[in-house]
Amino acid sequence: MIIETHALWGEEPTPEQPATYTVYLADPLPKAPDALHPAVVVLGGGGFHRIARHEQEPVALAFLARGYQVFVLDYVTEATGDVAYPAPEADLAKMMSTVRRDAAAWRVDPARVAVCGFSAGGFICASVAAGWKSGPFAALAGARPEDIRPDAAVLCYPLLDPRVYRDKMLDDPRIDLRVPKTGGKTGRDLVMEDLARVLGAEATDENLAAVTPANILDQRMPPAFVWGTSDDKTCPIVEVHDYARALALAGVPHEVHVFDRGGHGLSVANATSVHDEEHAERAAVVAPWFDLACAFLARQGV
Repeated sequence: MIIETHALWGEEPTPEQPATYTVYLADPLPKAPDALHPAVVVLGGGGFHRIARHEQEPVALAFLARGYQVFVLDYVTEATGDVAYPAPEADLAKMMSTVRRDAAAWRVDPARVAVCGFSAGGFICASVAAGWKSGPFAALAGARPEDIRPDAAVLCYPLLDPRVYRDKMLDDPRIDLRVPKTGGKTGRDLVMEDLARVLGAEATDENLAAVTPANILDQRMPPAFVWGTSDDKTCPIVEVHDYARALALAGVPHEVHVFDRGGHGLSVANATSVHDEEHAERAAVVAPWFDLACAFLARQGV
């Protein structure tokens, strides 16, 4: 196995373009050293504040074991730079075009490149998958639209509609209480400011609707595999149901799994991402998702 980390936009990361990526490559097969592999670009979650590590390398190793070359993207977050939309999406677009540009060196089939995103990373993947042609992402990456189009998208307990997230957070009866050490701001103020930072504009219904993937997808959207849990308190499962309806109306091949329990943030739900007994019990419920997703990708030829 070969593991390498590179700057995404140039020789070194910069404050303006801090994104990096880590490549996980299978060793060449002795009898077929030039054989091409499918690839998957992995985006962990973290609410755009940071990236959850347990949704990076454990996922990469799981896909590597299934024959994929894997690219883990450390897209821009609030911890590293300006996260305002569409900066993270531009990072993913650049990553997709980079994989295809250097496909031969990495022994990747450029016609079989999927994305896999968790939580906030799922939002980024869904945005690029829906808007690869119509959105600003290709131009920002200096690429052709077809070079940034995922051949399939795997979306894991994804954020899909920031309006649903906002309404869920603001539904807390304590939301209008002042929060200590914030200069008198309330919980409502903090939620709206957080959304505005990610959006790069005031978090109005109109602005949030404009970046909601279900509102921009059409028949050009690649096949999608989506899963979540009915008790997810971070990304309410209604987002998945609404998104699945949009996929169906657009005629996009898709597969959707809603597990009755499991909560949020379970990654591949195996020993590499489980840290205690309670976590293990929840993980056992959703663990089938990875086999199901790999089977779906295989049926799509990815």
